[in-house]
Parts: sequence; C-alpha cells; structure tokens
Amino acid sequence: MVDRRGSEIARAAWLYHLEDLTQGEIARRLGVSRSTVVRLLQRAKETGMVRVTLDAPHEVFEMESELERLYGLRQVRIVPEATDEPEQKRWLGHAAAELLSELVKSGTTTAVSWGTTLQALASSFVGEQAVEGVEIVPLVGGFHRASSGTNAHWVAEQLGGYFGAESHTLYAPVYVEDPSTAEALMREPGIRDTLKLIRRASLAIYSVGSLDPGATMIRLGYLSPDEQAFLQERGAVADVTCRWIDIEGNPVELPPTINPIGVSLEDLKNIPERLTISGGERKREALLGTLRGGYATTLVTDEGTASYLLERVLDPGEATRRGNQKTTTDERRA
Repeated sequence: MVDRRGSEIARAAWLYHLEDLTQGEIARRLGVSRSTVVRLLQRAKETGMVRVTLDAPHEVFEMESELERLYGLRQVRIVPEATDEPEQKRWLGHAAAELLSELVKSGTTTAVSWGTTLQALASSFVGEQAVEGVEIVPLVGGFHRASSGTNAHWVAEQLGGYFGAESHTLYAPVYVEDPSTAEALMREPGIRDTLKLIRRASLAIYSVGSLDPGATMIRLGYLSPDEQAFLQERGAVADVTCRWIDIEGNPVELPPTINPIGVSLEDLKNIPERLTISGGERKREALLGTLRGGYATTLVTDEGTASYLLERVLDPGEATRRGNQKTTTDERRA
C-alpha cells in the first residue's frame, strides 16, 4: 500500500523547491491548509528528503585552503559572519554537523565537549542515521550550573540518538578544588574506565573558551575573580576542554583551586581527529592559541575569524611542525 503521508511530503517539497510554487498555491493544489503545507515542508527537511546546500564564493574556498596549509589542518569549513552570537553559533553548528556526518564512521569512538556551540551542533541533527559500532563519550565532566542542553552528557546523548550509538557518562564534576580529591576521583573505577575510553577515542569534538567576561564558564561562576587574575598573569587566552593555554598554544599553570577531572592536553592531541568549532570576535585569540598549539585537525569557524587567523599565521614550516603534518617537507620548503 502507498504511504500517503510520505507521498504528500514529497509532493509538497517538489512543488515548493522545484516548481517554485508559494505555500498558498501548494495548499490549493493539494487541497490542504497552508499550515499543513508548512508542516509537510518542515518534515521534508527533518527526514532528509530535502537537503540544502550552498555554493560558497571562490574567495571562501581559498581562505579554507590557506588555513589548511598554513596551520597544518586537514579540513576547514568557513561560514558567513553573523549579526549576533546565537545566530553565529547556529551556523557553526550546522556546518559542523555536515562534517561530523562524514567523520563518524563504523567503529568510531567519539568524545564530545560542552557549551552552547556544541549544543547548536547537536541540535542540528534531526532523526537518525545509525552507524554500526559507534560509541559517544563526554570529553569532560559535568557542570552543575550549566543548562542540561550545554552539558557534555546531553550532547553525548543527542549524538548517540542520531547515530544509533551507545552514549557513556563521565560521572564527575569538571574540576574540584582539592588536588587529593581529584586524584581519588580519577582512581574510581567508573571514572577511570571512562577516561580510558576517551584516550582511545578516534574523534574529539570541542569548542574553545576564553577569559572574556561573556564566556560561559565565567558567566556561570566557574572561575572566581582571583582565578581569572591568576590565569591572566600567566598569559592564558584559551580554555581547551577545561585546560588553559597561552597565545602560542603552550599549557599554562592552573590555579591551585582548579583540579580538572579528565584527560590532559597531551591526551587530547593523541586523539587522531580533533574537530574544533569556534567563531566570533571574542574567541579569536583563543582559537589562534589552539591552532598554534596543534590541538585541532579540522576547524569550523566564521569569515571574520578566518581572516584574523590568516593575518596572524605562523610561518608555514613552524605551523606544520606544531600541527598535524598535513603537508610534506618538500611542500613546506616550496
């Protein structure tokens, strides 16, 4: 028997996208209300029946190639510069979701971080596209002051639902004040096993934070004024999975009251594929330090940030040495 609902969705999508009919014209043609047409067109997108692609200007492709070459990256995707931060994050999330669909392969263990940019990424996935043998694990512990949608556990669950994958939980706070407590927690069997799984991951996904007053970690009160001053005095510009680095990508000393429960920066760099999603003016220094330190293999950012990164690039040989050896030695010397 023909699936009438599916046929209606396809017919509405065809008339709207290929025949250029208005929603009112489609409603009259199908004998339904305009609101029904709106729902049919939305359903066509949600089910993947309609896919939207944009041809970026030639200059954008050139910028992507230059960033790949100069920072030793495997892939770069640049989205337009938005008028406000929430919109920018949605665009970054959509572009990253397209890349992630290519990166998640059979047997992939994927470690995901937290934040509003990761929330935008997870929210871009609708429906399910099961991939065999995939596991999703949080890259960091939980933030009790953050909304559920921005916590790494929520992001892991959302991606697990889309890819038909098992999602794990890191039952620990992101950091604690006492170093002995941190050591004890990391020896706890459940946490220890999850950390081992993160270290075996083949793909990590994260955004970078900053010391800007509007940064989520500062806005939620996870860094006191004294802790912020401590980090600023040591040149910190970027929060990479709740560890801090300077503008050159070097790790900086953490305040004695910040003892992370999670993998180290070196553990992160040992994960073969590292997708970094960040954009906006206040993230630019943070992203520059991240790229100089070689913490990313794939980047999704906006045009304004891409221009900033190209203006401040290291020399190609040094960038490749710190990065992921994208180009050969002969190419670097050319």
